[in-house]
Amino acid sequence: MKRKIILLAILIAVSLISSFAQTKKGIICLTYDDGLATQLSTAIPQLDSLGLKATFFLNSIQGSSQSDIIGQTPEAVLGWVNAAKHGHELGNHTLFHPCPEKLGWDKSIAIDTYSLDRIVDEITTENAILSALDPHRKVRSFAFPCNNVFVQGIDYSKIIKDKGLVAYARTGGDSTNVITDFKYLNPMQVPAWQVLTGTSLKELIAYAEKVRKTGGMGVYIFHGIGGQIFQIPKETHLLFLKYLKSHEADYWVTTFSEAVEYISKKKP
Repeated sequence: MKRKIILLAILIAVSLISSFAQTKKGIICLTYDDGLATQLSTAIPQLDSLGLKATFFLNSIQGSSQSDIIGQTPEAVLGWVNAAKHGHELGNHTLFHPCPEKLGWDKSIAIDTYSLDRIVDEITTENAILSALDPHRKVRSFAFPCNNVFVQGIDYSKIIKDKGLVAYARTGGDSTNVITDFKYLNPMQVPAWQVLTGTSLKELIAYAEKVRKTGGMGVYIFHGIGGQIFQIPKETHLLFLKYLKSHEADYWVTTFSEAVEYISKKKP
């Protein structure tokens, strides 16, 4: 009897995967880096208005000490708590966002000066912060700061995976990065498209259409929405979200972890 139940469960799972493949043409992940204020003020309200879910990779919470009232939750902290409650994923982007010194980073937080122990400690600390903001999520995803996977010349992606700190990780790239070969995708180094300042609505849609036509997966990296760094206009962002919403038969818009988990389970 038990074997029959297990077999039935497998058949149902296969049926669901087959149904998904027949009705969905592409997987879209909307990811946002650095926990910027415009993501709280603009991106999340726009996403929520259309019922779309996204992934936000956070560093130390900006603005968390701006309140001068003891006992009052800082606005930024409350914003991320509410984002998690609304189904958005909060991912790990390290505590201090270390990048190469040649890119202008202060030596004290430049990746050039980091040891493996330091990067592991920083990711562990950020996980604790995320757990306080979103205690219900047990599996964390990660985005490499400046898309750099090396510390002291060592690829640390496997190290943080083996330590159980994160389950999936995202790197970077350009608009040519459409994932089509799920079989050989490294879930700890998932390529993506970093959307730069001035990117047009036409370009955002064109990337999605490449994903749809190939039946693949596309990961967008957004930063500022209507302001701040690598910004795109809030009007462009909203129109793009409306495009995705109006083409639900063509795209599965989901969080980064959910997408990579789904792909990983599909592998032979």
